[in-house]
Amino acid sequence: MRVIIDTNVLISGIFWTGKPKQFLNKVRRGEVTFLTSEILLDELKDVLTRRDKPFKLSAEEAERVIISVKDLAEIVKPHRKVSVCHDEKDNRVLECAIDGRADCIVTGDIHLLELKSFKKIKITTVGDFLDLPLIKKD
Repeated sequence: MRVIIDTNVLISGIFWTGKPKQFLNKVRRGEVTFLTSEILLDELKDVLTRRDKPFKLSAEEAERVIISVKDLAEIVKPHRKVSVCHDEKDNRVLECAIDGRADCIVTGDIHLLELKSFKKIKITTVGDFLDLPLIKKD
């Protein structure tokens, strides 16, 4: 299964235990294919280094995180533009999903979740994704 992991889920999986971590472990074991793009990685780096966020990593620390994420991911180069969401960052997630031929977007973003699906791409929470019958339990 080809899956976009939104930044909020990715950060939770990197820094904390729980369902996002379980999900990332499935990526590490090759049970799902994690898709991302340079734009989404830039957003991750921004969140990790911003002073108004709890992480406040240095640029070097954030780059190490980005490298480890890239090692897990298939990098997509989106070519299509969409403007479905008011938040442009959400549109970048959808663009990556379309051009990456994703089956699913896993997110905690309420605006994306309200869509439920986009161009036959399911949009779901981590918990609901882990409950899908195709996904093996830890």
